[in-house]
Amino acid sequence: MLIGKIDNKKHEKLLVTVRELKGTKMIDFRMHHLNVDGRLIATQAGVTLTVDQVGRAIELLEEAKKRLTDQN
Repeated sequence: MLIGKIDNKKHEKLLVTVRELKGTKMIDFRMHHLNVDGRLIATQAGVTLTVDQVGRAIELLEEAKKRLTDQN
């Protein structure tokens, strides 16, 4: 299930999806490349997190954002 997209480059997008693999629900962050037909094709670049890992990932992203904004 598609949650959202983030534009990266003109022909690349980061897609955030929720999926199930072997009975385990996961959140997938995967780079997709726009092909000549205009379709998004998944690349190998990305990361998949279990529900247990999501909270820690959010904490780390918030800390990284804070450090970036504190530097300006």
